[in-house]
Amino acid sequence: MNVVAPSPDELVDKTNAEKAYRLIREDIVSGELRPGLKLKIEMLRDRYGIGAGPLREALARLSGDHLVTLFGQRGFVVAEMSVEDAREIGNLRKMLEAEALSESIPAGDRAWEERVITTYHRLERLELSANQGVDHLAEWERLNHAFHEALVSACPSAWLLRLRAMMFKHHERYRRLSRVRTVLTRDIHLEHRALLDSALERDTARAVDTIRTHVQRTTDAVIAALADAGRR
Repeated sequence: MNVVAPSPDELVDKTNAEKAYRLIREDIVSGELRPGLKLKIEMLRDRYGIGAGPLREALARLSGDHLVTLFGQRGFVVAEMSVEDAREIGNLRKMLEAEALSESIPAGDRAWEERVITTYHRLERLELSANQGVDHLAEWERLNHAFHEALVSACPSAWLLRLRAMMFKHHERYRRLSRVRTVLTRDIHLEHRALLDSALERDTARAVDTIRTHVQRTTDAVIAALADAGRR
C-alpha cells in the first residue's frame, strides 16, 4: 500500500492549525477571549495572522476540548464558565489526583524523588517572586503542571494517569481564574511545599489530604468569583 506524503501546502496548514490552536487556547484560558465572545474568522485572522482554514480546524479542536461551543449557523463562541462546571471539574480532578498520588508515592524511586524536587524548586522560584508569579501565569501554569505531573509520575496505572491528565487540562481555565483572584489571600507556595514534604516523607495519607485541600481551595475560589460576577 502506497502512502501519499503530505504536500508542502498541507504541511503548512497543519503547522498553522497547531499554532492557531495554541494561541487561541492560551487566550481563552487566560481570559483574553472572554466567555460568550463570538469567534468570527475575520477577527481571528486579524488577531493571529493565520488563514481561515487552519483557524477553523483549531476551533473544531477547541470545541472538542469544551473551550469553544459551536452554535449551528451562529458559528463558534467561547464556552461559558459556570459554578456547576467548576464544581464538577474540580471534584473529578481532586478524586483522580488523590488516587494517582496515593499509588505514585509508594512506587516512587530515586529518579522520581529527583524529578519531584527539581520541578518543585523551579516552581518555587516563580511563586516567591513578586505577586507569587501571577504576572506570568502562562509560565506559572507550565511549572505548576510539571510539578504535579512529577508527583504522580510513578503511578503504575496508565489509564488513571490518562484520565487524571485530561481533568488537569480541563481544570486549567478555572485554575487560572483562581490564581488571579486569590493572589493576595492564598499562599499557594506553602501548599506546594506541604505536598513536596509529605510526598518525600512517603506519608501517603497526609499527601492525599493535602492535595484534596489544595484542589478544593481552587474550586472554592472559582465558585466565589463566578458567584460574585453573577451578582453584578
